[in-house]
Amino acid sequence: MPRRRRGYPVAVLICLSPNHAALWDVFSESVKPGPTIGEMSKQVLHEAIVNHLRPRLSEGVKTVLVAAVKRDLYEGFMAYVKTHHGWLLNGWELNTATFTRLEEPASSAEEVRRLVSSPTFKSRLLEASEGDLGQVMSALERRLSGPKGIETVVFSLEEAEAAVYGESSPEYLLVLEDFQRKHLRRTMRLLQVAQNRGAKMKVIPSGSLHAARLSQFGGLVCMLKRVPVAESNSFFK
Repeated sequence: MPRRRRGYPVAVLICLSPNHAALWDVFSESVKPGPTIGEMSKQVLHEAIVNHLRPRLSEGVKTVLVAAVKRDLYEGFMAYVKTHHGWLLNGWELNTATFTRLEEPASSAEEVRRLVSSPTFKSRLLEASEGDLGQVMSALERRLSGPKGIETVVFSLEEAEAAVYGESSPEYLLVLEDFQRKHLRRTMRLLQVAQNRGAKMKVIPSGSLHAARLSQFGGLVCMLKRVPVAESNSFFK
């Protein structure tokens, strides 16, 4: 039997119920179960959810869908995030996450499969993902607006490989889905090595509102880490 394709990571789905939560990793072509957080107090539960989100956020998966039939469960979680982890909502431009509530039940594997295959889920996922990508694109445009900023951006596959495999410090990679298909082996290795070096990454579907802009750069953008002022004459901190 042929192995089912997983695709690239696009979001995290949190199935939230009183004193319990389950995380699912949503890929472009599949969904995989993540950690399950057992019975515990509300505050401890919320903190545990954030701790499980951290490694996913550090890899660039910043679209978070929260399945909570009862609105107060979602609002309670978001109030905790706002109070104790405000950086997730209002932090540094490339680290902020987008949270969206889903009203459909998702307490079992069957309900999750039914949910992710529904048109509503796909629509909300696209909307949330576009909001997240919009923040990244805004950061990119700000870099391109000045000479010091544009020095931290490379646009060709060869330059991105040199940065990721060499001495430069990659921070964020944006790759169009069509570009990835055309250069599958090279981009897969590039993204894996970049991830191992702590870079964030996002594969952009061809239907994205930002696809045309990325096409103008050839289909790939690699943003490098800004060098602190103490180490150079850069304007960036």
